[in-house]
Amino acid sequence: MNAFLYNMTMTGRLLFKRGPAFYRSLEELMRYTELDALQRRVEQLRLLGLTLHAARRAPHYAASLSRIAQVDTPIELLKALPYLAKETVRSEPGAFLTGLHPRFTAHTSGTTGTPIELKRSLHCIAREEAGMTAWYRSAGWSPDDMLLVLRGDLVIPAGQSGPPYAVRDRVFNRLVFSSYHMADRTLHWYIEQMRASGARFLSAYPSAAHVLAEFMQRTGREPLALKAVFLASETVHETHAELIARYLGPVHAHYGNAERVAWMTTCSAGRYHEDTSYGLTEYVPAGDGLHEIVATGFVNDAMPLLRYRTGDMAVEPFTWEQFCPCGRPGPGCRQIVGRIDDLVVTLDGRRIGRLDHVFKGVRHVVAAQIVQHAPDRIEVRVVPGQSFAAADEQAIAANLAARVGPAMHIGITRVPAIPRTHAGKFRAVAGLAAQRAQNEETDARS
Repeated sequence: MNAFLYNMTMTGRLLFKRGPAFYRSLEELMRYTELDALQRRVEQLRLLGLTLHAARRAPHYAASLSRIAQVDTPIELLKALPYLAKETVRSEPGAFLTGLHPRFTAHTSGTTGTPIELKRSLHCIAREEAGMTAWYRSAGWSPDDMLLVLRGDLVIPAGQSGPPYAVRDRVFNRLVFSSYHMADRTLHWYIEQMRASGARFLSAYPSAAHVLAEFMQRTGREPLALKAVFLASETVHETHAELIARYLGPVHAHYGNAERVAWMTTCSAGRYHEDTSYGLTEYVPAGDGLHEIVATGFVNDAMPLLRYRTGDMAVEPFTWEQFCPCGRPGPGCRQIVGRIDDLVVTLDGRRIGRLDHVFKGVRHVVAAQIVQHAPDRIEVRVVPGQSFAAADEQAIAANLAARVGPAMHIGITRVPAIPRTHAGKFRAVAGLAAQRAQNEETDARS
């Protein structure tokens, strides 16, 4: 796509996403951030009540809510509902529609199976855009600041072998880079253009930002020293965040999902805080110190999802009463470690996340992926640096064995690149569930 066509597309997006509903949502959100903890709790209950009322217009909930005995509070009514599985929404999406129009079709990424068809209201789209804008502003960004973007946008043809690898977006004041052309032979161009732009803010996939930061470390480049790096759409691993912060700039991480049921961002202490005007999140114990995120979204009145099992895993959740060192009120969690299918499951039933520490201290790895093929077999795919040697393989295998146990057979495979999903995202760990889903998808296509 050339620059003219890209900017025409962005003009259409501006007219669609930045209308009156966007500015109303942004104003409401900015007012909400001024509330104290008690006022936020009261407002969350009010929004939950409105969401439950709207949900009664959806066939799935009309039946469920009518069978529940009289209760005193919206929280009690919500807790009387069962958890909602992804497969239920995937198999009968129409049962969750309230009949509200206009509504717009979207899909989950489908990284672990068939995508789910979703419908979003205009308010939902505007609220998401307002949330991103408020998040950027909280780190010092303003619309006058150019934003560097490295997020999987299809800005140049896949077969293009030479620069430029970016398009200037004059509508939203951005410089949008292709995350599909990042290689040792091209990354110097990315770095030079980022420096020359004078921009101080970067919005990126965590995996793309890590590729850039790792290249800078490996080749001895000076840090970019940006004011803020906004990471979203993938799990942010702690070791990756440390490297990104060192070579690119301070990390601000976001957690959300296509189903629009939860929103969290990190604070100065590195913890994830919920936006309690966006939804209500529950943390369901899943064993081994992990908690599944189960969430009820307030923003999508066209297709409300209540007590939705996201499949995403968190550690060390905290409540309204447990104050964070940063001083920000509200609940959240210390870290989000990935999805259920991003976990390694051992023969004795242990589910293990946070495996990025396996590569800590191993300096000659450009990128890596852990793939579990069987309950007793793991393959570690490594894109090796120039000095990568057998000692590095041994260190990785030893670090992994220390976490998964001696019964697991561990193999190291050197590969030229780690494949991305069709959405351009990167999976650091592909557990058994992910492998089964991928095999089923492959079988369906053949």
